[in-house]
Amino acid sequence: MNYLEIQNLEIAFPTPKGRYVAVTDINLTIGKGEIISIIGHSGCGKSTIMNAVGGMVRPTRGEITINGKPVKGPGPDRGIVFQHYSLLPWMSVYQNIFQAVDSVLSDKSKVEKKEIAEKYITMVGLAKHRDKLPSQISGGMKQRTAIARAFAINPDILLLDEPFGALDALTKGTMHLELLKLWNLDNRNKTIIMVTHDIEEAIFLSDRIVVMTDGPAATIREIEDVHLARPRHKKEIAHEPEYHQIRERLLELLMGKYSIADLKESA
Repeated sequence: MNYLEIQNLEIAFPTPKGRYVAVTDINLTIGKGEIISIIGHSGCGKSTIMNAVGGMVRPTRGEITINGKPVKGPGPDRGIVFQHYSLLPWMSVYQNIFQAVDSVLSDKSKVEKKEIAEKYITMVGLAKHRDKLPSQISGGMKQRTAIARAFAINPDILLLDEPFGALDALTKGTMHLELLKLWNLDNRNKTIIMVTHDIEEAIFLSDRIVVMTDGPAATIREIEDVHLARPRHKKEIAHEPEYHQIRERLLELLMGKYSIADLKESA
């Protein structure tokens, strides 16, 4: 049985100007433990698909199933990390993580919940900042808190909606490694679906990259397999022919072959 299946998905919204079709004819099968990136231009429905998997948007047509069961709404089997952190501003770093664990893992004792919160706050390197409020820490630390919180509730599927888009390049690179460290800790059993505009990020993290057509009525244009061996090191894979082939292909799909030629001439 396939783990996560999106079948003939269409999502449309009523607007004052009529029915707006965000995405249509989306068909995608994702295996357990895969890391999938969805890329495309703004307005192509990347986040709409993710929100549908998260159960926050209902399909107009088609179906999403996890382990053969239709997605009917949000659930603790899916954790979500947004670009803008969504931390509770009146709670400390530790409290933000513990509050999520306390709410979701109701079968655990208070001692076990504290141990889980401590484990993940330490794993993302925030033990020294545990008592600080979100307003007192950097953007990278806020994103570490959000990711630790998502992993701490142990969801089967982690949904990342441009989680590193607002970070500088150095912090973003660190966060990539933090994410993979947590994924490896779970023996690569956690399925990750990520929306991103960053081609290099998608190649470095993903097993497959889903390229969308432009919206409205966007659909899947192509799916690129990434066969680069894990664990991956950014400096090393940057010299591998496959890395450059995938990057060229993605640029061509997103920008057009003529745009790529222009870029090369101006370089």
